[in-house]
Amino acid sequence: MIDANTHYPRVIQPQLGADLRLYPVVAVMGARQVGKSTLCQEIAEAQGFARRTLDERDVREQAIADPEGFLADLGDHGAFIDEVQRAPDLMLAIKAVVDRDGRSGQYLLSGSNQPKVGQSVSDSLVGRATYRTLRPLTLSELRFDEEHRGWSFLFGSDEAAVIAELERRAASSGPLDWQSVATTGGFPRAVAAPPDQRLRVLDDYVEIFSRRDILEILEVESAPRLEAFVRLTAARTGQELNVSGLSNDLGTPITTIRRWLQALQRSYLIELIPPYSRNSGQRVIKSPKLYSVDAALALAASRETAPTGFHLETLVAGDLLVWRDGAPTRDLHHWRLSSGQEVDFILEENAQLLPVEVKASNGVGADEARHLVTFRERHANTPRAVLVSCDPQIRVIRPGILACPWWAVL
Repeated sequence: MIDANTHYPRVIQPQLGADLRLYPVVAVMGARQVGKSTLCQEIAEAQGFARRTLDERDVREQAIADPEGFLADLGDHGAFIDEVQRAPDLMLAIKAVVDRDGRSGQYLLSGSNQPKVGQSVSDSLVGRATYRTLRPLTLSELRFDEEHRGWSFLFGSDEAAVIAELERRAASSGPLDWQSVATTGGFPRAVAAPPDQRLRVLDDYVEIFSRRDILEILEVESAPRLEAFVRLTAARTGQELNVSGLSNDLGTPITTIRRWLQALQRSYLIELIPPYSRNSGQRVIKSPKLYSVDAALALAASRETAPTGFHLETLVAGDLLVWRDGAPTRDLHHWRLSSGQEVDFILEENAQLLPVEVKASNGVGADEARHLVTFRERHANTPRAVLVSCDPQIRVIRPGILACPWWAVL
């Protein structure tokens, strides 16, 4: 039986092991209840680390009152400190420790508030610390697929080998109902909940995020107004960011909307994917696209009754962001010209581009690939393009353009 603490093979786990061998401090960031504690506790047990969580009041009070003594009590064989953002001054004490002793693998930290942890790590521990983002569970993680190769194989020069890998993955996964996957999402507690209780669990997340996490960042804002903003942005997942539209809908100044958007980003609730605009000869729309951290959370927060194509796109975006985070040579954009041509995602790896279009259709043809053709014609470093849909047939739909079902790539 799956419960909220079920161990899933997380993509970043090997990266964290390598980080602990390289840096004195490793911080794992991400939205609340995304699985950071479960993952870090497992790593800490394997490493023989001491463990403390600042969610416990007495532990938190000690860390705030005497951060140096708190660290001394943990010993010098490594320690995992959970919810470290709840004692911000602890970072300075950690800095003092690693200034004296620069051994790798001393502290594994987790937190859900980027300003209080990420900035402290950046400012106080430059060169001594790194941090990783843990995102909601991907479909491959939910399937316990530890052999999942991500998206990089799609850049391969051997088209037949790429098609063979897509066919292997499609057969291994089997046809899936994307609407069911999108309404389940990737938050462990929501995944473990009975289907008839999942919406309630996700709606509780929205309240917690709005009335605790985001409010901690903004400090003096109105919780009901923030919750309305969270729900409105959830309804815009998969769409270009329109700050003026959000301002008009909420009757709130644009400057406030921008500050709230930053708070959502820093709480890991949304991601803004920038436009690809490196060819200055094109009239490219410069607005980023907004994506919720989780398709099911977006659906629940917006109070929509059924998932749309935007939620399938959000599902794909979540997987792509995990792929992007895995290597510094990768990046992720979207593309739209003022004349209307657009491509949902532009993957970049080692200076090569891979445009990906997502359709919720059960059948696609060459016409759905026309914007992929336009992008490839304008960018020479594009070995191929991919049209992802609910159509189960894997094939070359146009020269240099593959069509495949979404379950073959997630």
